[in-house]
Amino acid sequence: MISPLITVALEVNGDTREVSAMADTPLLLVLRNDLALNGAKYGCGLGECGACTVIIDGVAARSCVFPLSGAAGRAIVTLEGLGTRQGAAPGATGVYR
Repeated sequence: MISPLITVALEVNGDTREVSAMADTPLLLVLRNDLALNGAKYGCGLGECGACTVIIDGVAARSCVFPLSGAAGRAIVTLEGLGTRQGAAPGATGVYR
């Protein structure tokens, strides 16, 4: 059965963005193809390697296996949203020393 086309409002990196896609489309594809957020990468496509990891409602999630339909109304943070325009994310100074 073909998944229905849905339109959802996503909160990504603090901004609300509206997208339309099939309900079972992986969030990774929406982030990269529709929203031009390329920090999350396609790796294994199985949710095992972690290349596609994003933060959803404060919890790490594998976006390659997370359906768009499950992302509506949830706070999503990608790699692009971790830093600030001034540099590192607040509280992250010294993490890589």
